[in-house]
Amino acid sequence: MTAPQKINPRLKILIPVVRGLAKILGKDYEVNLHDVSMPEHSLVLCENGYVTGRSEGGPMTDFGLFMLQSEEYQNKDGIYNYLAKNNRGELIKCSCIFIRDENEKTIAFLCINYDLKKAIAAQELIESLVKVDMGKIEQYPENFDPPSDQSGKFPEPVRESFAQDLEEVMGDSLAQAKRRIGKPLQYLTKPEKKQVIKELHDKGFFLLKGAVDTLAAEMGNTKFTIYAYIRDIQKKQ
Repeated sequence: MTAPQKINPRLKILIPVVRGLAKILGKDYEVNLHDVSMPEHSLVLCENGYVTGRSEGGPMTDFGLFMLQSEEYQNKDGIYNYLAKNNRGELIKCSCIFIRDENEKTIAFLCINYDLKKAIAAQELIESLVKVDMGKIEQYPENFDPPSDQSGKFPEPVRESFAQDLEEVMGDSLAQAKRRIGKPLQYLTKPEKKQVIKELHDKGFFLLKGAVDTLAAEMGNTKFTIYAYIRDIQKKQ
């Protein structure tokens, strides 16, 4: 592949770098080489120029001129990952590496501009996929404990048992009750049993067929005693 015309001999070593980066990074990355000695037409090599709409022979940008002039940038290696807009008003992420000679004089800019359209679309898609609205279920009492690995990124998830059968649903609810109270249900005092029954009632446990018999066996009471506790809770509510 032939070199561009009228390129500074000192910059020819960067031609395969520019072209290689463009191939490695892909078509959404524009890779440019600017010869700063001729700012009116500094763009001596431009790969994937459709990102900004430029082509070889174009002038240096106003920000490029500012960096050349400003003392602030004289001792920097470059400036990286800043936002700008292309000639169509679209967001691009830009980086500029300062190329210096043996006397530390800036002789070129190696610039990489990334078209953010696809990344922004992907971000919007991901945000829509992980969007949650915990406020709608804020009264449901069960949360995971300990916190999930994603703690800080998402609200704490509710504990929802995706059981395979009815027995597993009831067993999980009773296991949670026993974990909270810290002892088998048959050893609870009468007030403690009432509290557990109230919690299970509020969670809809007794909507399940056979729930009263299952709880009676766990607590060592008759099902009639459990029904009596439930009626008392319902009257108070």
